[in-house]
Formats: sequence, C-alpha cells, structure tokens
Amino acid sequence: MDWFNSLHISLLNKSLDGLWAREQAISNNIANVDTPNYKSYTVSFEEELKAALDRGKSKTETVQKIQSADIKVKQNHNLTMRLDGNNVDLETEQIEMARTQLNYLYSLRQISDEFARLRHVISEGRR
Repeated sequence: MDWFNSLHISLLNKSLDGLWAREQAISNNIANVDTPNYKSYTVSFEEELKAALDRGKSKTETVQKIQSADIKVKQNHNLTMRLDGNNVDLETEQIEMARTQLNYLYSLRQISDEFARLRHVISEGRR
C-alpha cells in the first residue's frame, strides 16, 4: 500500500496546497491595501476537492482526481471599497487570514496524527 497516496493524505496534501495559495493571496491583498486601483485576489479549491471526491468511482481514481484538482486564483473586480479604486477590505482579509491559518494548522495536525498512528502500528505499539 502506498501510504503517501492514500485518499486521506492526498486530500489533506491538496488542501494544504490550496490553503498555502490562499494565505499568499491574502498576504498580497493586505500588503496592497494602500495601492491605488489594486484589485484583491481570492483562492478557491474546496469545490474542486468536493467534486473530485464525488466523481471518483474507485479509491485510486479518486486519489488521482484529487491530486489533479485545480487551485483557482481569481482577481476580484467587484465593488470598489474606496475612491482610489482599491477594493481590499482590510478587516475581511484579516478574518480570512486567521481562518486560513487555523485550517492550515488543523490540516497539518491531521497529517501528523495519521503518521503517528502508522508509526505506532509499525512499531507494534512499542515506543
């Protein structure tokens, strides 16, 4: 069995990739809060991962679909927040950053726990 390409690990790995991309986009948005005409970016990947889980007919196929799922980075051309054309809402970005960091830490913890369980099984419960 390939432990690194299991369904659970593949899903967490792709989720970490998406969360990392989101954190970078949010950091960029925050850094450009005072840049005239700057348009914020958003990152979406959760829908792609859900679709990959729903479309997979077998475990192997589902893992392949998860690994090939797209992380979409989109520029937000919606409502401009200020007269200078910038649409970054600092409060919203800070909340999203906190949420993203918590999700990232939780996902890391899940991967760590998964490998701790594997280590426990391999060592037959001995430390």
